[in-house]
Amino acid sequence: MFQSKSFFHACLKIIGVLTIIWSFSHIAPVINQFYSVYNQPELMTGNDLRYFRFSLIFQVIYPILLFVIGISLLKGGEAMVQWAFHDSDDESDNHSGVFFILLMKVSGLVLMIIAIPRTFQIISNLLFVSSANTVNTSNQEMFIVQNLVTTIINLLLGLYLLRSGKLFYRIGFVKQNEEDDER
Repeated sequence: MFQSKSFFHACLKIIGVLTIIWSFSHIAPVINQFYSVYNQPELMTGNDLRYFRFSLIFQVIYPILLFVIGISLLKGGEAMVQWAFHDSDDESDNHSGVFFILLMKVSGLVLMIIAIPRTFQIISNLLFVSSANTVNTSNQEMFIVQNLVTTIINLLLGLYLLRSGKLFYRIGFVKQNEEDDER
């Protein structure tokens, strides 16, 4: 019989592998930025260069964070399973509804992981924009404006889907909800 918690646990491991691979793909751009800033200091001067170098720390953190998240999902994930299924019972007759909830939880986790790099890039750009004096920061400001709302939405909806997602279940399974109410 289909066990949603077991299937979710296996999905966590797959997401862990993909997150590890994704973390490696984010390392090359970060190394390139560090190389250009540390080997070509004429791009910026004085305090602006120092502040930009400091802001790059946040761009180094997210590939490491993605790697750590991937390893933790691959190795375990039992706490995530317990947190995601805190109020569910696996004994439901509605297999498509249970499968929908399971995939919704997996989707929530993916949304949150996808938002991590952009979150750290936004923090990095905010640090640099708030401290730069002589350098044009319009590109960083445009990045912040364009990505802040979508990143917050991804994080919040990802958290909601991982934790519950009941609103979407009610919309998608109206007939099943009516039958459950009649019982």
